[in-house]
Amino acid sequence: MNGGIIILLRELCLLFDTLICFGIPIAGVLILSKKVGKALKPFLKGMVAFTVSQLILRIPIISIVLPNFTWYQLLQLNLYPYGIFLGMTAGIFEETARLIFMKLFLKNRTRLGDGLAFGLGHGGIEAMVLVGVNCIATMIMYPMGYFDLSDTGCMTLLVGGFERIFAIAFHVGASLIVLYGIRTNRILRFTALAILLHAYIDSSVVILPKAFGVGIYNLEIYIMIVSSLVLIYGCWLFVHKHNNKGAII
Repeated sequence: MNGGIIILLRELCLLFDTLICFGIPIAGVLILSKKVGKALKPFLKGMVAFTVSQLILRIPIISIVLPNFTWYQLLQLNLYPYGIFLGMTAGIFEETARLIFMKLFLKNRTRLGDGLAFGLGHGGIEAMVLVGVNCIATMIMYPMGYFDLSDTGCMTLLVGGFERIFAIAFHVGASLIVLYGIRTNRILRFTALAILLHAYIDSSVVILPKAFGVGIYNLEIYIMIVSSLVLIYGCWLFVHKHNNKGAII
């Protein structure tokens, strides 16, 4: 295949990933704002919750602080404890941040639409910062010869975008679970559930490829299934549990 065509195809794949990372959360909050109104505030709070819990707190601690400790260095040599540790810390930091931001800044905002918007913000900023920005940089620098993608197929490039779809779905579902706990005054139960679900999926991403040789495509299918179930469950809590018990939208 002509080299120029290959470069164009890779650029289109990166463009697709970028559109997913920025398009889904932005389009989602615009649709919610039109359908249910006042979706921007929970959307922005979701973005801040991820920024504080991960970008400001957890990621610097794990990448800069903990590597200075011997116990952490030893932990990294043991796949299962290390994978569980990464999963649990992600769950604790992010779900606790969800709870705090919902309780403090979204008082009396416990509708389904509020949870959807918050989750879109939380998962959306993660997609934008961790994947979308890199895709934009690669799109610009790759044709100039600064990135070597010669061994990277189009399907591999597209995985990043598809993964963000599933990740955003999970964050929306987890946000609904935490918000439902606030709505029904069962905060501890549902926040703990969100933490465990978060830990489970993040730990799986670390453990499954190395311990069981799960390939990237099968791993993405697995993540898709788990994330979809979490999203469905979160929506079910509001739609089924609160049927005829007050406004859910």
